[in-house]
Amino acid sequence: MTALAYNFKSDGLYYNILSETDRTVEVTYYRNDGYGSYYNDAYGDIEIPSKLIYDRKTYKVTSIGNSAFSNCSGLISIIVDESNPSFSSIEGILYNNDATTLIYCPITKKTVTIPNSVTSIGQRVFENCSGLTSVTIGNSVTSIGYYAFSGCYGLTSVTIPNSVTSIRERAFSGCSGLTSVTIPNSVTSIGERAFSGCSGLTSVTIGNSVTSIGYYAFDGCYGLTSVTIPNSVTTIVQSAFSNCRGLTSVTIGNSVTSIGKYAFSGCSKLTSIYCQGTKPPRENPRESIVFSEAILKECTLYVPIGCQAAYEAVDPWRNFWNIEEMDFSGIDDIISDNIGISVINRAIHIDNADGNMLVEVFNLSGKSVYRGHGNIVDGLSTGIYIIKIADKSMKIKI
Repeated sequence: MTALAYNFKSDGLYYNILSETDRTVEVTYYRNDGYGSYYNDAYGDIEIPSKLIYDRKTYKVTSIGNSAFSNCSGLISIIVDESNPSFSSIEGILYNNDATTLIYCPITKKTVTIPNSVTSIGQRVFENCSGLTSVTIGNSVTSIGYYAFSGCYGLTSVTIPNSVTSIRERAFSGCSGLTSVTIPNSVTSIGERAFSGCSGLTSVTIGNSVTSIGYYAFDGCYGLTSVTIPNSVTTIVQSAFSNCRGLTSVTIGNSVTSIGKYAFSGCSKLTSIYCQGTKPPRENPRESIVFSEAILKECTLYVPIGCQAAYEAVDPWRNFWNIEEMDFSGIDDIISDNIGISVINRAIHIDNADGNMLVEVFNLSGKSVYRGHGNIVDGLSTGIYIIKIADKSMKIKI
């Protein structure tokens, strides 16, 4: 089914009547195809007027509606009259009048620097900007709207600033070129399908303030090999990490109390699950399909020391054939405020460390497996290791 979204057409543009009393209208799109895609058949150089006449009535154009420029594949630039009281433009990109909200970016843009005045990236702002390869988000941005970067498959990396508190639904869905994402500690929620279909994603760091991860948030992230769900998260919802078919290792924080249906469906390569909670997370009795039979037989479940009996007493954990106890104390993702530790493709990556700093890696038996000044340590087998940098140490799993 398709749904028309406009009241009338004038000079190649479509309009919705906002108020017959005030005689105001907004620019809108032509139609919705029923699958979340919006269309507008305007072409050439288009000028949005301040006033227009329809059916012998004069209307004022006061706003630009959501999806008004969706699928305008040849749009190069938007220019706003300096006297316009509602909008402004910077380098051909549309903002509100004081440039605190980014409203729309032409689909042909390849690199974008979002100014520090912007606090909000609106919905569908960069949707289907397939040629976009680089975007710099200013430190003042606090929210990223839904579908904001959806379909930007040319985007290879994105840095989300420490001021952002929420990543809305489908914000980065379909960004298949993304390889690495760091979600800062300021973010408290990751929306539904926020990163679904990011098939090239090999590394994701989820900040320690995230409390909710939406449905299908990382569905289809084929390149992910390991993921750590921080202690701040209490619930892993339905299909949150479904079809992450490259995933081999999952760490579940100690505050997780429940796991939804199909949370790890399609993760057929899982070999290690580290549950850090002393109280086993429970599955919803109505959503009891959490792990496949292959995972239950082949994957090793690691639980805190003294908790094996508790896990063996409840579903879904008692169905695992291999359960081992281990000491989780000291396992973290950050060794200091500036030095970051991550695992990508079974290699330890050390970020922001001084090249003169000595890096030492030991296995749990205390045997040294690496000593040097490199920022990548590879060739290690699956397991838990102790990393020592300068006077600080931490545990990390591979």
